Amino acid sequence: MGLEREKSTPRGAGAPEIEITPEMIEAGVKELLRYDPDTGIFRWRVAKSANVHVGDIAGSDNGNGYLRIMIDERHYRCHRLAWLYCHGQWPAAHLDHINRDRADNRIANLREATRSQNMANRSSQQNSTHGFKGVIRNHKRWSARIKPPKNKYIHLGTFDTPQEAHDAYLVAAHKIYGEFARAE
Repeated sequence: MGLEREKSTPRGAGAPEIEITPEMIEAGVKELLRYDPDTGIFRWRVAKSANVHVGDIAGSDNGNGYLRIMIDERHYRCHRLAWLYCHGQWPAAHLDHINRDRADNRIANLREATRSQNMANRSSQQNSTHGFKGVIRNHKRWSARIKPPKNKYIHLGTFDTPQEAHDAYLVAAHKIYGEFARAE
C-alpha cells in the first residue's frame, strides 16, 4: 500500500473526492517502516528495491543534518515521521530537537515548538567572534538584545564585557522562552 496519494476528481465528475487523513498516512508508515523510539532509528519492513532490504536502516541526510525517508516519491523528515508514528498525528507546527542534534530522532528528544521556541534553542551565530548568544559589539562596549516572538529586537543594555551582556540576555531568554532558552 504505502502512502499512495489519491487522485481527486473534479467536483461534479461523479466520483467522490478522497481526502488523505493522518490516520491513513500513519497506517502507511507503519506498514512500510518499523521505528524504535529508544534509538530513533527507522528500519524497512519491506524491500523497496534491489538495494533496500527488509531490516535495513531507512533514511539519508538531507544536507542540513536532518534525516529523511522517501516514500512514494516524496521525502519526509524522520523526526516528523517519528512523531506521527508515536502520537498518531502530525506535529501541530515545528518539532524541536532538545539536544540540537538534527539526526537524533528518539521520541524523548523531540518536542513540539513554535518557530520562536525552536529558534531559541539554536546556538550562537557561527560567525560570532565572541561566541556569546544575544551579544553584539557596540563600539568599545557590548550590547545585549533579544527578539521575542512576533516582535522587534529589544535592547537589554550596554555592558563593559561580553559576559555581562550575555548574562543579561540569559535572564531575558529564560523569562521569554523558558525551557527552550539555550545559553550557548
